[in-house]
Amino acid sequence: MVKMAVYSTDAIVIRSREYGESDRLITLFSREKGKIEAIAKGARKPRSTQRGGTQLFTYADFLLYRGKNLDTVSQAQPKESFIHLWNDFDRTIAASGMVELLDTAAPKEQPEPELFTLTLSFLFLLRHVDPYIAQAAFALRLMHSAGYLPALDECGDCGKSLRGEQAFISAEAGGLVCATCKNNRAVKALNPGSVALMHQLYKADLGMLDRLRWNKKVREEILGGLCFFCEHRLEKRLHAWRQGSEFI
Repeated sequence: MVKMAVYSTDAIVIRSREYGESDRLITLFSREKGKIEAIAKGARKPRSTQRGGTQLFTYADFLLYRGKNLDTVSQAQPKESFIHLWNDFDRTIAASGMVELLDTAAPKEQPEPELFTLTLSFLFLLRHVDPYIAQAAFALRLMHSAGYLPALDECGDCGKSLRGEQAFISAEAGGLVCATCKNNRAVKALNPGSVALMHQLYKADLGMLDRLRWNKKVREEILGGLCFFCEHRLEKRLHAWRQGSEFI
């Protein structure tokens, strides 16, 4: 089947970097086409009509020309700029970790409309939900979509219930393991309260996330454990997630 040379799509900018004197290389996550790599020529010029639509986190309607290696942005009409993500440091950090994880996990040009809707919903949720609660909940749901969700109720090896027990998150085991089964694996420890909250973060309706609370210790355990698990499963270092952890 011959691909159309020109196409339109609505998409979220999940990565944006400078290129040459005035261009931008952007990674889009599209509802219909999945992850797309494109160049926006002249987008960094002060009067460029593409300037607003190619900023990180922006949700826009795009018109693109298909190229051999990179597509080219012809038009970018912003639909939502998510100003709240730029006006608050913690929200910027959390959103950066979320879109980096999405960029790492999503294959190129494979439509995932449910994951697109999930991502868009979480960018809106960051307006009023604790940003790091949102980041952790998004990571759990994204990893489920990618087929990597850690088992949260029982030991992945022996099947022992982990409710009320200390657990250890292990990428090798594909989830949580008990103290007996962790052996010499690379793991991150999670106290019972962290395990219980992770289950809530995954299961709770999005509208209920703003009711969840955690303390610093639980936050560090969950975010650190998820970063460890995702990096090992996806085999890539999550730089934005790690940099964010240094500030919280």
